[in-house]
Amino acid sequence: MTKLMEPLQPNLKQHPVFFDMDGAIDDMIGLLTLMALDNCKLTGIALTNANCFSECAVTQIQRIIGLFGQRDLQVAISNAEPVNQFPEKWRAKSRLLSKLALGPDDESQLGSISKMEAAQFTAEKILEQDENTTVVLTGPAANLINAIRLYPTVLHKIDRIVWMAGAFLANGNVIAPDHDGSAEWNIFWDPASARDLLRTGVKIVLFPLDVCCQVSVDNYLLYHLRENSHFRLSQLVCDMLEIAQNNHPEYCMWDVLPCLFVGYPDIVRLSNTSIDIEMRGTSMGNMFKTSKGAPVHFASFVDDDKFYNCFIELMKKF
Repeated sequence: MTKLMEPLQPNLKQHPVFFDMDGAIDDMIGLLTLMALDNCKLTGIALTNANCFSECAVTQIQRIIGLFGQRDLQVAISNAEPVNQFPEKWRAKSRLLSKLALGPDDESQLGSISKMEAAQFTAEKILEQDENTTVVLTGPAANLINAIRLYPTVLHKIDRIVWMAGAFLANGNVIAPDHDGSAEWNIFWDPASARDLLRTGVKIVLFPLDVCCQVSVDNYLLYHLRENSHFRLSQLVCDMLEIAQNNHPEYCMWDVLPCLFVGYPDIVRLSNTSIDIEMRGTSMGNMFKTSKGAPVHFASFVDDDKFYNCFIELMKKF
C-alpha cells in the first residue's frame, strides 16, 4: 500500500447543517462523517422510509448520536409516501447493521426521536438558526419539499442543498417493470417532489451517480480502516462496509461523498448546467440536461485520492 499523502485541511468555521436521509448503510456512514466534521454543527436529522425500514434505521441513528455524546440531537420520521418504493431487498440491507454495536446500550445516552413529523421538524430546525443552513439530502426530496410547502420562508434560510441524486449516465440504478433503467432511485421514488424542489430556485449542489460511483469501497480503503481499527470510528466504518460489500460486491460511497464535501469542498470539481426530470413513461424519474430546466451546480469530477485520504483521516477522530 502506498503511503497516505498529507490530508487536506477542512474549513473549521462551524455552520449549521441539517441531514435529510433515508436510512441505508451509506447514509449511516454519511451521518458518522457529518458528526465527525469540525465545521459541521448538525442541527437535526430527518428520516424518510425509503431505502430502509424506518423502525430499524431510527434506532441505528439514535445509537450513532449516542456514540458522539450528542443526546440532545434529535431525529424525526417522515410520513411521506413513495410513488415508486425501493426494492424490498435493498431496504432490508439496513437491518444488517443491527448486528453491530453502533453506540451505547444505555437508552438515556441515545439521541431522541422528535414527536414532530419530519417536515415540521425540518422547517423548525432550519428557521430557528441564526445563520442559513446547508441541507445535506441523501434520499428522496419529499420531506424537504413538504417542509418548504408548510413554511415557504424556509427557502430564505437555506444556504444550499447538497443532494445525492440523479444520473447523467446512460444507465441509472432503477430496475423496475416497464422502465428503461435511466433513472436514479432518490428521484424515481417521487419524481414530482424532485422536480418541485428544483423549481424552487434554491441553490442545489448535485452529486449524481456519475461521480459517486467513482469512489468505490476498494481494498485500499478497507486496508487503511483496518490499520486504524484502534480508532472506534475506523473500526465501526470498516465493519459497516464489510457488511455492505458482502451483500453488494460493487458497493460505493454514494451518500458519503456529499457528506464529506461539506467539510472538504476541494475533493470535487463543480460544473453548472440546467436540468429537468421526466415525469412519465419508461424513463420516469430520468434527470436530463436542458436549457429550459432548473439551474444547478453538480459534481463533475472527484479527486478519489483526496477523497479516500480525507475520509480515512476523519475516521481517526476517536
